[in-house]
Amino acid sequence: MDPLVIYALVLLLLAYRVMCAKRREIAYLVVFLAAGAVLALYEGADPLFMLLGVLIFNGMVSTYHSRANYAYFLLAVFFVFPTLIPQPFGIMVVPTYYSPTLISQAMFLGFISGAYFFMGRASRASVSVERRRDIIQMLLGLAILGGFVFISASFVRLLLVFAIIAASAIGNFSASNRKSAISRALHSFERGGAILGQGALWLAAGTLSAMSFLNNAGLAAVLAAIFVGDAAATLVGTAYKKPLPYNKKKSAAGTLAYFVATALFSFPFAGYLGLLVGAVAALAESLPVHIDDNFDTAVLLTVLLALLGYAAVAI
Repeated sequence: MDPLVIYALVLLLLAYRVMCAKRREIAYLVVFLAAGAVLALYEGADPLFMLLGVLIFNGMVSTYHSRANYAYFLLAVFFVFPTLIPQPFGIMVVPTYYSPTLISQAMFLGFISGAYFFMGRASRASVSVERRRDIIQMLLGLAILGGFVFISASFVRLLLVFAIIAASAIGNFSASNRKSAISRALHSFERGGAILGQGALWLAAGTLSAMSFLNNAGLAAVLAAIFVGDAAATLVGTAYKKPLPYNKKKSAAGTLAYFVATALFSFPFAGYLGLLVGAVAALAESLPVHIDDNFDTAVLLTVLLALLGYAAVAI
């Protein structure tokens, strides 16, 4: 493939983002583009491929709730699944190789470089809504962990990438079509004052942080925490509300449930280290200060597990 094609795409996307962005947005983008280039060079990967991915997924997040988002959705699909691009033209606009780790890293950096769009504060939903949200979150988590056991980790990773891209498109459509059935259904699960999809984006970003830097066992342990452990904490904590001494908004029973559920469901993948994963995750989630508890916890666990030998890349 002619490298000039990649250069042209990167420059065009960069020009478009700069023209449409504010100064703060440009600053975020430049920082994460630089981080992506350094990471790709460190790993011996193609930095242009990384830069292209960061630009695509930054655009996908920062144009959320607009028609421009659909263009980035298509670019994201072609970036992840290059074989879908029509071949009669004789060239490919993305590399023909598939690197799951590199794609996850590009998605992660792109998502968090545009995450300022989702940094608004949201009030908690009613207890019934929170419980419904967390039941679905727990079921999704159990299904994902089951995939690691009964299918294959590489296929689960691919499904997660596809699910994140598809969920973004569905959320964007729902935000623009409030009268549609799917929009009404999604809004019924959203917290007051939140942008539609705000919680899902942070959960996706946390998932991508683990997918980017951890091996399969480490990834499964993190997913056990942010999907199953977090949901268990809410379900138990809303039933038994005695607060923690250092955070009145969190319950002691919920924190204990977080630890037990995370340790239990991470054990098949991380062994007795799951006890440490559960303890760190429960403590992190119980603290009063967060960007988003799923994101913060996932990043903290990713760093911990990478240092304990579960890194997917050399450190």
